[in-house]
Amino acid sequence: MDRTELTDTLREERSSSLKSVNADFYHKVEEYITELEEEIAQLRNPRSVEAKILEDELQNATTAVELIFMRRIKKIIGSATTNAFSSKSTIQDMGKLLPQEKQVYEAVLSAINNARREMLEPVINPHISPAGEKGKEHIPLVSTRNRENRAANTLKGQDTVPLTIPRTEIATTDVAPETEEKDDIAKSNINKEFVVVRILENVPTFKAMDNRNYTLCAEDVVVLPALNAKGLVKRNAAQVITDN
Repeated sequence: MDRTELTDTLREERSSSLKSVNADFYHKVEEYITELEEEIAQLRNPRSVEAKILEDELQNATTAVELIFMRRIKKIIGSATTNAFSSKSTIQDMGKLLPQEKQVYEAVLSAINNARREMLEPVINPHISPAGEKGKEHIPLVSTRNRENRAANTLKGQDTVPLTIPRTEIATTDVAPETEEKDDIAKSNINKEFVVVRILENVPTFKAMDNRNYTLCAEDVVVLPALNAKGLVKRNAAQVITDN
């Protein structure tokens, strides 16, 4: 290693692409800097022109290797960040990375992926089934807050009109002949005063005409008193599903 080789390496690392370096690059630089320090230490006159030249060369070598390190690490981190959100690696030739640099790349990539799973995925994909339940269709329509409200209302012994209902209960299903007539009567009574709607945006807690407190989230499917449901539909906060 000499000044020329170190300078050439620094110039190559100014480009946006990662360049190949010898596996012993940093070890060779270390030897080069050590030799300069020893030469300076052996000079009888530390203020001589020769001493000044060697000190400048030592300073330039130290600065150069620091810049090379920072530029390579910056490219590696950038590639790991991009790759974390891409199906294809942005580093086509992993052979350009030194062993320690590969560890940096893998550590950054792993950290980003872990952070994305814990922080981002629950926000953008809240309906993903938990691990171990792959293949099962999981479409939660009831927010946690609404499930708590429904449970509380049930415990208080209020009427049986559900605060939030799943889509499967809205769809037409096969009914036993002996119970079909009773179910039709019950549905008719409910639909006179209540309307089934899909919530289009989060709605803060409010007291409806049935004296219930409702806290609604987007994509909830709920049964609301007709007057409240029409109010939400009028301001584009809900969409009627059935209104017989």
